[in-house]
Amino acid sequence: MNKILVGLIVGAVLGLIDGATAWFTPQVRDQMLGIIIGSTVKGIIAGIAAGWFARKVHSVPKGIAFGFVVGLLLAFAVAAMPDPNTGEHYWWQIMIPGSILGGVIGWATQRYGRPVGSRGAVTAVVMIAIALCGVNAYADHNEHATKPVSSAVFERLKSLEGTWDATMMKPDGAKTTVIYRITGQNSVVMETMFAGTPHEMINMYTVDGDTVLTTHYCAAGSQPSFRLNASKSSADELVFDFVKVTGNMSRYISSGRIRFDGGKVVEQWTLSDSPDPLILYLHGKRE
Repeated sequence: MNKILVGLIVGAVLGLIDGATAWFTPQVRDQMLGIIIGSTVKGIIAGIAAGWFARKVHSVPKGIAFGFVVGLLLAFAVAAMPDPNTGEHYWWQIMIPGSILGGVIGWATQRYGRPVGSRGAVTAVVMIAIALCGVNAYADHNEHATKPVSSAVFERLKSLEGTWDATMMKPDGAKTTVIYRITGQNSVVMETMFAGTPHEMINMYTVDGDTVLTTHYCAAGSQPSFRLNASKSSADELVFDFVKVTGNMSRYISSGRIRFDGGKVVEQWTLSDSPDPLILYLHGKRE
């Protein structure tokens, strides 16, 4: 068995095992198949590269170093792609095991296998082409997976459409009404807080490229704007960061969170001049 083939096999096995360890990160369990495929392809590429290097340079320390660097670079490329659900980057969780995996492959290709002949070289080129096609497909998959982040968040907001019975500040607090309505030909979600009261206020949610923007029209005369923080958000909680404010700048909402808890929703809005946030508990839609 030639060195390139040794590297390919060892890389594929170790890559598969590396990808399977993603199970221990609960946030990405719903992406296990894509992670395992991508990690296996990454291992194959590292193995082919290490096998090629082992043909040229006969040195275990140099082979380990070469494999380590290749594994690190490939892991960096994968880590640079954000989580499609949260936008978070798992730099060290991917780069540390990826570089170690590359080092092990470098060692294996130096210790085992024979130099490849001319026919083997052709086979190696074919293997490299297949591996590169695989990683391109994986990259395309992840690119498409990251694009729907804003769309998925907006669809989640649209699912709130209806009139909600709510309470203020605590689950058994003063009763109020919150209304979600879809308008602008499905391009805007309008939330009416404290509907029908003198303190009625509006939140307008819209998609802007790969993020979601929110403008709050406050009873205090301010109009703060927010942007979805994808890295801090999750499937069950949306985090909105302050962007700017117009109107009354002495009192305004400076950040917001919307948490989905089964059939209930909890909104928490931080005030610029108070340590106590404004909290709304949405208990359920009216029939």
